[in-house]
Amino acid sequence: MTRIALGLEYDGAAFCGWQIQDGARSVQACVEQALSRVADHPVRVTCAGRTDTGVHALGQVIHFDTEAGRSARAWVFGANTYLPLTSTA
Repeated sequence: MTRIALGLEYDGAAFCGWQIQDGARSVQACVEQALSRVADHPVRVTCAGRTDTGVHALGQVIHFDTEAGRSARAWVFGANTYLPLTSTA
């Protein structure tokens, strides 16, 4: 098992905040979906802090555990490929 840490930057205007909430679009849900596609298995992330509805982030740190063998570049570029292009996507 490998622990990966990533730094995030996002525009939170179209999100309910960081944490997953029923019936609302969250940053955490989008990040976990993207990383899960790269890992080819479900990924749950842990965040060093949270944001509220509409709050932006610069340098927010997350980590997750995985068995998937990927380079650092593959995690970053792969996740970015699957993340929404705009805050309203």
